[in-house]
Amino acid sequence: MKSILFFITIWSFFGLSSAYSQAPGYQGKRFFIEIGGSFFPNLGFPTAQNKGPRSFPFGAHTGDITFHDRYHLSFHYIIGRKATFKAAYNYQVAGLFDEITTESITQNGIDYHDLFYQLHMHDINLGFNLYNKKRSSLAPLGFYWDLGLRLIFINGVLRDQRVEYADNRADNNPDPDFLAPVPTNTFTFALGITGIWGYRTVIADRVTLTFGIETTIFPQYLLLAAPNPLTGGSFIQASGHTTRVIQNVQDRYLTNIHIGVGALIF
Repeated sequence: MKSILFFITIWSFFGLSSAYSQAPGYQGKRFFIEIGGSFFPNLGFPTAQNKGPRSFPFGAHTGDITFHDRYHLSFHYIIGRKATFKAAYNYQVAGLFDEITTESITQNGIDYHDLFYQLHMHDINLGFNLYNKKRSSLAPLGFYWDLGLRLIFINGVLRDQRVEYADNRADNNPDPDFLAPVPTNTFTFALGITGIWGYRTVIADRVTLTFGIETTIFPQYLLLAAPNPLTGGSFIQASGHTTRVIQNVQDRYLTNIHIGVGALIF
């Protein structure tokens, strides 16, 4: 009888050890959430606080080293030993220095407007994390590729304006009585193909750490930039403001350092 109990005890111990070693930290969980951000030096456009290159007004350089940042909340579901499905929401605010012209309402001529917009970007990211592991386990960990789509809804809000009036008045402040209206709120949609090469590991009980390099390419940007040999213009037609918004988005999403901390839920 004692030998039977000893055998059962030893078998149970090795069984539990094997179960834990299959998925350290995951403990059989299949769903986890992650919060984090993406960061990179700001190279082409001003920040939401009007710092950095191509700043407002009149293209003045009002900052030397700035960073663009984006923050995310993602939901992951483990669909296999080497794959998870991801649905994420990202949010960021960017700055945009824009220039437009309107016909003068006081005399024949053109009024020139320098405009500063804040771009509020709401980003839905859907995709899969694919792990290339030499050793199989129940927990997808290690180096991975994150491949998916981004659907970005961009609300532009006019924050500041300077005007060069057709009648050469000294005051450059906007006056509704002497100006044709300009768009104070805009909306742009962008669709991108995104990828991350990263690494995910378990750092504590039910806690994961992720970091990687992220990039996104927007077909709209390529179609706006590439010349159409048939017409001599772009492949797609868009207003100057929409074109600059898409350029801004591509600049911010081209290269980023991605960091995230997750929690295993169930």
